[in-house]
Amino acid sequence: MAGKNEPSLENDQVRIPVWMTSMRLELLRRHRIRDPGLGLNEPSGLTLNRDGSALYTVSDDTKAIFRLNLQGRVSVSDSFFIDIDNLEGIAIRGDDSELLVVQEASDSLVVVDLKSRTERSRRPLSAMTNYNTIAHHFPDPPENNGLEGITVNTRNDHVFVLKEHQPGLLIELDSSLTKILSKRVLQPSQGFIHPELKADMLDFSGLSYDSTSDTLWIISDKGRCLFQYDWTGDTVLQRLDLTISTGGKPKPIRKPEGVAFDPGRKRMYVVSDRDADLYVFMLHDNC
Repeated sequence: MAGKNEPSLENDQVRIPVWMTSMRLELLRRHRIRDPGLGLNEPSGLTLNRDGSALYTVSDDTKAIFRLNLQGRVSVSDSFFIDIDNLEGIAIRGDDSELLVVQEASDSLVVVDLKSRTERSRRPLSAMTNYNTIAHHFPDPPENNGLEGITVNTRNDHVFVLKEHQPGLLIELDSSLTKILSKRVLQPSQGFIHPELKADMLDFSGLSYDSTSDTLWIISDKGRCLFQYDWTGDTVLQRLDLTISTGGKPKPIRKPEGVAFDPGRKRMYVVSDRDADLYVFMLHDNC
């Protein structure tokens, strides 16, 4: 069940921490956002603007950035094409003047100016200072397990990017996107476990920074769940299953790949790559 505490386990002599907090997700709304005419077929990353009034997403099969209202309707006038393919993650930064997008094929970060709707800069991880500390996780030629998610720590403007698999990797960058500050391999000892998946099958497809708790919400496509991760303590605080109820047994969301959290309103926005749906959840303290 979503938000249910799970006991400590011994797994190959690795101690799994007890999750001390417990919350639950309540599904408020589900919106169909697929729009083949615009090329919005496989929504991947997701981000929320500063005042919580609009979302941005990318579709990995289309060279475009889409702006949605909170009911999932595309604003055609505020969406635009851009000459970048294979987009997976997206994050808005600062005063909503720029977007950061992740290109998986090249493991690059692209800065897009929102006013001019043009690419401001593009920088692969391999060009950043301290890349040697993570290079062994990125084979050459690249595999289809590269960068998937991106978010911004609004307290210090540092940027987190997320590698999908083999291994799942969380990388902290400086605000100028020129230096790798630190990295964490996501593994069972921190609490990245799932009752239905072996550790080597768990993947990570998106993330969103939570300014109220200084934590990260990390979404898993195969796990169909969210992990709340405390970067400072290097531990998972809880796992929440992403399910919908149709009157019978809850069904998991298929291929959830993007997440955006609104800490002020306690809203969790999730997009499904498979069904091209936007799900709106309320996050409750499960007391």
